[in-house]
Order: sequence, then C-alpha cells, then structure tokens
Amino acid sequence: MLSQKKKPLTHSAMQTYRRCARQYDYKYNRRLSRTSDSKALRMGAAIHKGIELKRLDDKNGVVRDRQEYIDAATDGIEDAFEAAVVATLLAGYFWRYQEENLIPLEVESVFEMPLVNPDTGTASRTFTLMGKCDEYAEILDREYLVERKTTSEDISEGSQYWQRLRIDPQISLYYLAARQRGLNPASIVYDVIRKPTIQPRQIPELDADGLKIVTDAAGERVYKKDGTPRQSAGEGMTLLSRLETPEEYAERLWDDILERPDFYFARREIPRLESDLEEFQFEVWQTGQLIMASDRAGMFPRHVGRHCDWCEFADLCMQGIRPEPGTTPPAGYEFREALHPELKMEVESNG
Repeated sequence: MLSQKKKPLTHSAMQTYRRCARQYDYKYNRRLSRTSDSKALRMGAAIHKGIELKRLDDKNGVVRDRQEYIDAATDGIEDAFEAAVVATLLAGYFWRYQEENLIPLEVESVFEMPLVNPDTGTASRTFTLMGKCDEYAEILDREYLVERKTTSEDISEGSQYWQRLRIDPQISLYYLAARQRGLNPASIVYDVIRKPTIQPRQIPELDADGLKIVTDAAGERVYKKDGTPRQSAGEGMTLLSRLETPEEYAERLWDDILERPDFYFARREIPRLESDLEEFQFEVWQTGQLIMASDRAGMFPRHVGRHCDWCEFADLCMQGIRPEPGTTPPAGYEFREALHPELKMEVESNG
C-alpha cells in the first residue's frame, strides 16, 4: 500500500512516544515485545475479533449463529475463566445490540495519508500516517466512523472516560483520514465494552442433601445440638468452600449483564470541530519532528511515572538493557517481524 518508502506513523506509535520516548525506542526501533500478551490485551483482541467477524458478515449479508463468532473469539484462549469473560461479554453485546441500527459500509479499513507540515503544506519525507478504522457505518441516512474499545474504566455518562475522548488525538486522525478518502462522517461513534469487576469467588461446598459443610480444627464435621449440620462457621471452625467453575462464574456474570447492561455497554457520539482538527495537525507534525530528533540523536529519555508499573519493558529499562535487533533477545522477549501487526500486509509490501 505504501507508495514510497516512508516510515508508518500510527496513533499507537505516537501515543507511545508521548507517554515515554524510551518505551517507543524499545517497541518501534528495537522491535521488542513480550513473548506473551497480557491478559488485558488478549481479552480485548478476542472481543474485537468476535465483533469484527459479525460485522463483516452483516456487511456481506451473511447470517450465522452468533455462537460461531463467540467460538472463533475464544479459540486458543487457554485460561477457562478468561474465555468465560470473553464469551459472556460477546453474548451480552450481541444481546444488547440485537436490534442493530448501525449499517456497516466498511469494516477494518486501512488508511494512509501524508503527514503534512501545517505551516508550509508540504508532506513529510520521513513519515506517512497510517491506521485502521474499525468501521464506517450508516445510521438513519447519515454516515459515521465507529471505533470499538474494551476498558476497565467507568463508562457511565459524565465519567472521565468520555471527557478525555473530547481531546483524544486518535479521533481527529480518523476524521482527517476519512476526509482524505473522500468520506464525510457526521461524527464518530465510540462503542465501548467494560470488563467485569466481579471476579471468580469461593462458594460453599455442599453435601448430598445440599447442605453446607462446617468442620472443626480436627477436620470433623460440626453439628448443632439438635443433630443437624451446622451451616455457619464459629470460632475455630471452617466453612468448606471451593472456587466456582468457569461455567458458574459465566452464569453469574450473565445475570449481572442482564441486570445492569449500561454498566457494561455504552455508545456515544464524539464530535470534532474544525478548530480541533487544525490543532491536531500541528500536534501530529510536532510529534513527528520530536521522533525524528530522538532518532537522529539516538536519545530516548525515560518518562518515569505510574505507567512504569505496567510497561512491558520496565524490567529492561530499569536495568539499562537495550538489546539490538539481530542479537539474542532477553528472556521473555522477542524481536517482532512486523512493527504494526494490524497493518502487516500493507506495510510489508513496502519491503
């Protein structure tokens, strides 16, 4: 897809650089990544896959049992509880939007556009802006960009999550990319799925009669004076319990989704003014210039903060380890073949 040999600059790459230049260096210059994704990333990718498959079929007029999308999304997830969360959230999503009013026009469309100097109007000779939009859809004869996310944050109306999106640069990038392709979206619809806060729990073990089992310090079952089994533990006693099964947990999560769907699913329009888009063009150009300056100097300063707690490169960074591509990667890491996996086919065609 790339017409010239320019470096793809994606929202994720820019976001990483703004968060920490050293993290950018590890990820995009040294091509390092963990050998296994975090649970949060795996779950988000699986849910996205299930919805993407469904929306592609919707676009092409193909009707399948929704369980097929759930099965495809959970295929390969080894942890049974993780699979239960993905399956139940997808089932809840399909239930919540069973009367879907988003008519898909495009699904998972890759875009490329010049990175333009807003002062001179000339295109960067180093970077080209690239990305992938989840969906372009029609609602009541108006066209919208659609972006889907999974999050652990509060997504109720008025929460910080929605307030931050008002200035999120990814949205501005997608607006400009759509216009570059001759599209004219009325707005962008953010389609968000919240991960559950309820976790697998211990539940009492029951005997053949369905009664709880309480034991004393010697492990003997405790009975009341009337000879019936005690149903609560007193001092020195233990109420026998077990971890609920993935099936039991999924059933409890499903009940919670039915009881409070707005906790788990939300859609909001995020508008953009022309002034927002103009400001973004200056920001993205400046980000490109900063990355180029770091590349030329070979200097990528650390930005130390709470984000270090979940940075995938924290172990290396704190020890000052900066492995070069082509060498043996540190334990737990690998060198990626594709800088942008979501754009792999398009970028690889550039050589």
